[in-house]
Amino acid sequence: MTDTDLRDLFHDAAPSLDGPDPAAIDRAWRDGTRRRVGTRTAVIASVAASAAAVTGVALLDGPAGRVAPAPSVDSPTSTPTSTPNPNAHPAERAGTYEGAEVWSAPSPIEESKLLLGPAPVPFVIDLFAASVDEIGEPVVALFSGRGQRAFALTESDRVVEIDTSRLEPLTDEAGNGRNPLSYYSLSFDGTSAFFIQNSSLEVLDFVTGEWTSIDTPDWLAEEARWLMADKIWVPTALGEDSGGTVHSLTGGASMTSNVDWLHAWTGPNDEPWGPVAAGRNGTAQAAFTRMALPNRTTNPQALMITRDQKRYVLSLDDLGANDGGTRMKGCCLALGWFDEDTVLFSSSSTEGQRVLAWDVGTDRVYLVSDILGPAGITALADLS
Repeated sequence: MTDTDLRDLFHDAAPSLDGPDPAAIDRAWRDGTRRRVGTRTAVIASVAASAAAVTGVALLDGPAGRVAPAPSVDSPTSTPTSTPNPNAHPAERAGTYEGAEVWSAPSPIEESKLLLGPAPVPFVIDLFAASVDEIGEPVVALFSGRGQRAFALTESDRVVEIDTSRLEPLTDEAGNGRNPLSYYSLSFDGTSAFFIQNSSLEVLDFVTGEWTSIDTPDWLAEEARWLMADKIWVPTALGEDSGGTVHSLTGGASMTSNVDWLHAWTGPNDEPWGPVAAGRNGTAQAAFTRMALPNRTTNPQALMITRDQKRYVLSLDDLGANDGGTRMKGCCLALGWFDEDTVLFSSSSTEGQRVLAWDVGTDRVYLVSDILGPAGITALADLS
């Protein structure tokens, strides 16, 4: 039985909740000229390991605008009133953009009618049910809430609130409050995560429960990245996407290193943001684009995807006028790849927060998971 056949067997949907803080996304967009880089997939751990001895290390990454990850906890929630339609073909061709195929994603209301698709995470992730506890196992996903609140979904599908009491309240360089998790906090193997502080990184080993502190120059921890399973790269300056210092969690000396992060594609003057999701055959990243839409949306949001050296766009703002709900500014993140053809992404809207999957270059979009609770998804482990 193929993956598509399996997807067609699923026939339930679930409610959703919460999206990103619009003010935080405004800051991200305004700071879009400051380039950020991000690491998405565990397969690059082996690439990094084999290239660690050279000055330029080729990793799978890309730029984005500065983003503050704290989501809103005041977004409305709704319960789907319709069942999935097995005959629905939710994505539609919508022309071309800079030589790439453009497809229109289903509206937020239409999401509740989608077939349930690949299931790397539970169909419902209920953060309301989480309690503060030790984790004791690798983590599949991280969620950031208001202030210092952070949640983890474990390999055994437990939802745990992380004890962040040792952390200080955090602000960025401009004085804006933010959550200590970033899109790049989760290690390649899911066993650790770093938490940003103004002058340090605090690294939690989920398996042992032990914390490790890494001193950094003021503010630079904000743009840290995992280089390998036991090494973290910190830039020499905010916005720097090559030069930096590599810190070892095993006690070795820190060293200066230039890293060549792989960038996702965008059109001229587009503003990429959020992490690059890198798979075996391609990359995906969210962007504010210069596409011209029929409803005259300014800087419409889209996923910019490369697969097998061909470019695609999944437009996330409605291409027509209807009452299909509204996605928030900064609604969606490229989260990862389920297989060589299927990209996973988040969708936050007036209808709630979900994880969706798109079989790139086709009309097939699937509902993967509904997220309930006071936090938004921040990072997803490699699940391909």
